[in-house]
Amino acid sequence: MQDLSELTDEELIQLLTEIPDKEVLRQWWIDCYGSPHNPDFLADGITAYPDWQRRFYDAGAWAKQRMIIAANGVGKSQSVCAELAAHVTGEYPDWWSGVRYERGGWEAWIGSIDNDMQKRGPQRALIGRDLSEMIGTGLIPARCIVDFDRRQAGVKDVVDTVVCKHASGEKVIIKWLTYEQGWRKWQSGDPRIVLMDEEPDESDVRQTPILSEILTRLVRNSGILLVGYTPLLGDTALTTHFKDSDDPGVYYVTAGWDDTPHMSDADKKMIKSQYKDHEVDARTKGIPMMGEGRIFTTTENMWTIDPIKVPDYWARIKGIDFGLAHPASTVELAHDRDNDIIYLIDDWCMPNQKTADHANQINSKNDWIPVAWPHDGEKRDPRSGTKFADIYRNNHHVKMLGRSARYKNDEGGAQAQWPIIEMVQDRMKNGKFKVFRTCRNFIKEAQSYHTKDGVIVARRDDTLKAALYGVMMIRYAVSKSEALRVYDEMSGPAAFTTAVG
Repeated sequence: MQDLSELTDEELIQLLTEIPDKEVLRQWWIDCYGSPHNPDFLADGITAYPDWQRRFYDAGAWAKQRMIIAANGVGKSQSVCAELAAHVTGEYPDWWSGVRYERGGWEAWIGSIDNDMQKRGPQRALIGRDLSEMIGTGLIPARCIVDFDRRQAGVKDVVDTVVCKHASGEKVIIKWLTYEQGWRKWQSGDPRIVLMDEEPDESDVRQTPILSEILTRLVRNSGILLVGYTPLLGDTALTTHFKDSDDPGVYYVTAGWDDTPHMSDADKKMIKSQYKDHEVDARTKGIPMMGEGRIFTTTENMWTIDPIKVPDYWARIKGIDFGLAHPASTVELAHDRDNDIIYLIDDWCMPNQKTADHANQINSKNDWIPVAWPHDGEKRDPRSGTKFADIYRNNHHVKMLGRSARYKNDEGGAQAQWPIIEMVQDRMKNGKFKVFRTCRNFIKEAQSYHTKDGVIVARRDDTLKAALYGVMMIRYAVSKSEALRVYDEMSGPAAFTTAVG
C-alpha cells in the first residue's frame, strides 16, 4: 500500500478509483490518525483496543450515557465516531456486543465546539475531508451516504445534515450542531443518538444549558449519549455528570498515552515538551485540567481517612454556605484539642434549596453544635427585611454563632481568602487536617480548586467554603457537654449563640 501522506489531493482522488473501498478506508484511517485499531467495520481483522475501546463499546448493552475522557491523540473522537458510523449504517463487526440499531428511521445529532472544529473533527472522521471530491472516505462508506447539504458558516464545506442509508433500507438523518450556536439550537427535536465531540464552555451563558437540553431530548426516545473529549476546561458539569453519578446507566472510561500503543515514546516526549505544566495531566492522562495551579496540592491520601468514632469530648463546629445564588452547603468539623487535629466528618451540598430545607438539614444531625456562617448572612431578605442569619437563628432555631466568620473578632465583613486556605493547606501537609472519605463533596471540590491568571476560580466550591468558615471559627467549637451546659444555664438559642460567638 502506497503512503497516502505523500500524495497530493489529486493523486488521492485518482487512487480512490483504483483501490477497493475498504482498503482505502483502512489506509486512510492509519495515515490520518496514526492508529492501527481502524474502527472501519468493513475492514477484515481490525479490532478495537481491549483495555478501553472495547469496554466502552460493550457497555452500550446496558448504559444509555457513555463517555471517553482521554488524553490528546489517543483516538477518543474517532472511537465515538466509529460507533456512530456503525449505528447509522447498521453494519457491525462480528465481535460487537454493545447496543445495536437494527432499523433506521431516526435522527442523530453531533455537537462540536464550532464550525471549524466540526469540519476538522467528526465531519472529517465520518464522511471525509473534502465534500466536493472525497465524501465517503471517512467511516461512513460512500454507498451509505444518500444526500447531504452544507451550512453557511463562514467556513468552507461545513455540513448541516447528512442522510444515510441504513442496512434495513430505511434512512437515518445526521444533524450537525455547534455549541457556539447556543442552547436554543438544541431545544427541539427527538434524536435517538447524540454525539458530543469535546464539551460546551461553561463560561459562556449561552452554552451552559446545552447538556440539560441534550438529556431532555434523549429521554423522549430512550436515546443514547456518546461523548469523547479531553478535559481541558476542568471539572465541568459534563465531567461531574459522569464521574459522580450513581446511576448504573451512566458510564465512562479513561485513556491516556500509556493506553495507546500507536504513540511512540519519541512522539510522546516531543509533544509533551510543548505543553504548559498545568496542561500535562489533562493532555497526556485525561485528568481534568485545573487551570494554572491546583490550590490544594497535597495528595489526597495524606489527608483523607476512613471514618472513625468521634469522642464526645472533642469540640465540634459546623460551617455553612447559604446558597443565595448557588448550592447550599453544610459541613461538620471535630477538633481534637489535645493533638490540635481538625477532622471534617460530614458534608452536604444541594442546589435549589429553600431556607427551611437547608435549616432542617443543619439541625437533622447534632443540633447542639454552633454554626459558623459567612458575612453575606448580614444581607436582608428582600421580602421580610430580616437578615438571612437571623432567619436561620430565630425562625428555624439553628445555633448560629453571634457574628459572621472572621479572623479577628472586631474585624467583620468580607475576609481575605488566602490566609485560611494556606492554614488548611499547611494542616493537610502536617497531618493536622483530616477528612472522612465519606465527605465526597468536599474531596471533589478540593481536588478541583484552582487558580487561573493568578486568581482563584470560584466555581463548585460551596462545601469547601463552608469548611473554611468552620476552620476560621474553630476557636468557638465546643464539646457536647459544654454546649448543653451553656444552653441549660441560659434561655434559648439567641442567648446560646451570644455566649459562644
